[in-house]
Amino acid sequence: MVFPWKMLVGPALLIGMKAVKFDYDKPQNLLIIRVVYALTQIVLFAALGYIAYRISKYGDAKHSVKVKVPSATGPAVETEMTYKDYDMSELKKLLKNFGLGAAMTVAIHAYMAVVPALILQMVTQPITLIDHALFLIYILKRDPSKNPKLQRPFVDDSPAAKLEAFKEKAQQERARLEALSAQEEPAALESDVALESDGTPGDVSVSDTQSSLSKVERRPRRAEVGQEEG
Repeated sequence: MVFPWKMLVGPALLIGMKAVKFDYDKPQNLLIIRVVYALTQIVLFAALGYIAYRISKYGDAKHSVKVKVPSATGPAVETEMTYKDYDMSELKKLLKNFGLGAAMTVAIHAYMAVVPALILQMVTQPITLIDHALFLIYILKRDPSKNPKLQRPFVDDSPAAKLEAFKEKAQQERARLEALSAQEEPAALESDVALESDGTPGDVSVSDTQSSLSKVERRPRRAEVGQEEG
């Protein structure tokens, strides 16, 4: 749940470091960046651990909330969870995102020697944590009843959540179109049956056509017989 202006902090920091001609290639500068990055990760995951401790000890197990849980075989399924279980599930998502982000950043830095990736993550991950509802509730001890942002289920503005919402909307639209198509097919069949029962010219049978042709063919033949007798 990062606001757009907070997402600009990292790029602004990189631009500022470039403006002051900060050299990433100097060993001492590189060491400072790596040490600061490592300390940032330690503090970050320590904060997540502390939030997990407070959820397990002070989490609300009396109230519940309805949430949609992604399903591997189809659309998301709505289920009911206690505030405590819901908060723990949101913390696991946050822990997974931070862990994957750190692993990818370290891999990029180790194999491609990309230093700005470390600097960006030193800024973006702490901002994401500080702005998260779990941090505000369990560390800053904000009251969820006084802040709509802290009311469960939390608003998720991450790209993954937006993609999931787009998929769900597409599935709902597809189901709606299929339902409309299923309603139109019986109506079309009833219309065809009604036209056939009315006996419209377009529905003349093959047997009637053959009978009319045979009558037309017999008329000239009778005229020829009459001329021969005369």
